[in-house]
Amino acid sequence: MMNKFILFFLCSSVGLQAELSLSPIFGDGMVLQAGETVTVWGRATAAATIEVDFAGQKKSVVVNNQGRWRLALDAMEPCSRGRDLHIRSLNAADAGITFKDVLVGEVWFAGGQSNMAFHMASLEGADAILAEVEQNSNVRFVQIPVTEFGPINRRRVQWKIADRQSVKSFSAVAYFFAANLQRRLGVPVGIVGSYRGGTWNENWMTSDSIKSEPELRYLLDKYSREYAQFATPDAYESAYQDYLAQVKAWTAAGGWSSGRRPMAPMGPKAYQRPSGLYECMIQPLQPYTIKGVIWYQGEGNSSRHKEFRTLFPAFVAGWRQTWGSPNLPFYFVQLPPYKDKTWPPFRQAQLDCYQKIDHCGMVVSEGCGDLNDIHPRTKKPIGDRLATAISAEVYGHRHVHYGPMLDTVSFKKGQALVRFNHSGSGLVLNANASEAFEIAGLDQVFYPAQYKLNQDSIRLWHPQVESPAYVRYAYKPYPQMHLFNKEGLPASPFTTLDAR
Repeated sequence: MMNKFILFFLCSSVGLQAELSLSPIFGDGMVLQAGETVTVWGRATAAATIEVDFAGQKKSVVVNNQGRWRLALDAMEPCSRGRDLHIRSLNAADAGITFKDVLVGEVWFAGGQSNMAFHMASLEGADAILAEVEQNSNVRFVQIPVTEFGPINRRRVQWKIADRQSVKSFSAVAYFFAANLQRRLGVPVGIVGSYRGGTWNENWMTSDSIKSEPELRYLLDKYSREYAQFATPDAYESAYQDYLAQVKAWTAAGGWSSGRRPMAPMGPKAYQRPSGLYECMIQPLQPYTIKGVIWYQGEGNSSRHKEFRTLFPAFVAGWRQTWGSPNLPFYFVQLPPYKDKTWPPFRQAQLDCYQKIDHCGMVVSEGCGDLNDIHPRTKKPIGDRLATAISAEVYGHRHVHYGPMLDTVSFKKGQALVRFNHSGSGLVLNANASEAFEIAGLDQVFYPAQYKLNQDSIRLWHPQVESPAYVRYAYKPYPQMHLFNKEGLPASPFTTLDAR
C-alpha cells in the first residue's frame, strides 16, 4: 500500500510540474514596470521551451531541471492601452496562458501592518471621500490575501481598476499615494498591497537578514526553543487547533472589546514567527519588477526602539537583495501622535534609520494621529506626502518634498542654535508653540524653551539652563506639532539626547 501511495504522489507531482504556471501576482489588468527590464517567471515541465509574447517582444527560455523558468522583457515605455501578454510552452499542444488588459507604468509595493491595511471604507467621512473617487483605469491595485502559512490562494488575487466600489477594502494610504502619484506622472500606476495587522518587523524580514546581525539572531533562537516544546508535529497541530477555538470564542465575545486576541502557538503556522510573513506573502511575489516600496509599520516594535536601529536597516537590505535591486527606493511612515510612551523614542529611531539608509525616505504623519486609537481614521495626508517625496526624489520633479528635519545643533552663550534641512521657502512656527521646543543642561532636566525663529534655524534658550546640552522638539507621545516650512510640510519630532 505504501509503495502505491508513493507512486501516486510522484505521478501527481510530475503532472503538477508539467502544468505551465506563474506566480499569483500575474493576472488580467496588471501593471508592468516601465523603463526597466521586466521579469516573468514560473514553472513548467523540465527542458520545455517557454515563450513570452508582449508588446511586440517575443522572448524564450528553456525550463531548468527543477521545473523553473525565468526571463526578462526589454524595458518598455509607459502605455495606458491594455494589451495581451501571452505565455506558452512550445513543447505542449495547449494554448498557454493569456493575461489581458496589461498596462505599462509605475509599480509600487505597499506593505506593513494595520495602519497600512486600514481600508478606505473605515476613514473618517468615508462616504463623502468615496463619493469623490472617480474610476481611473490608470490606477490599479492588487491585494495579496493574508497568508500565515502555506501557498497564497491565487483565486483571491485579482488586479482591480480603481473606482469608488473597488477601493473600499483597499489600503487608504496606498490608494491616496497611487492617485496622487498618477496625477503627477500622467502614466499608469499599479500598487501591490501585501500587509497584515498586528505584526512585527521581523515577521517580514528574510531569514538571512536576521542571521546577518548578531543582535537579531536571538529571534530565530527563541523561535526554535518555543517550537521545540512540542514533542511531535501532532502535538503542535493539537495546540494550533486549540488556538483556533480560542480565536472563535474571542470573536464571539466581541473581539478586541473583550481583550487581546489569542496568540498562535509558536511554530510553522504562527504568523508571528520570524520571516514567516516574508516567506508566505512576499517571497512568492519576487522578483515581480517594481519601482519601489512604501511601508507603514512599527507599532509592534515601538518598545524595542534601540533594536530597531539595527533591525530596520537589515530588513531593507534583505528585501533589496532578494528583489535583486540594491538601490530599491524604500519610503516609510513615521508613527503618528498616540498616547503610547514608547512612541517618542521610536520616532527618533525611525528618523535615525532614515538618515542612515541610502535611497530611503520618511514622511511625517502630523495631523494623522488619535490620542486613544492606534488606528487613526485620517490617512490622505500620509499618502499625499509619500507621493510628494517620491515624485521629487525618485522621478526628479522640482519641488520641496519634506518638512524640516534636524540638521545640526550648536551651543554658545547659554543658547542653542538648531539648523534644519528641508526648510523650503522658510520655517513657519504656529501660534501657541511655547512648549514645542525644550532645552536641557547636562542634568537632562528639560524646560520649555524660549525661541527666535530664523529662515532655516531656531535659536533656543531658558533662564534656568545656563549651559544647555540637549534640545528636543515635539518629543511627547501625542505632541502638538507647530513647526512647518512655508510649503506646509511638517517637521519631524526629534531629540538630541540619546534615547537608546
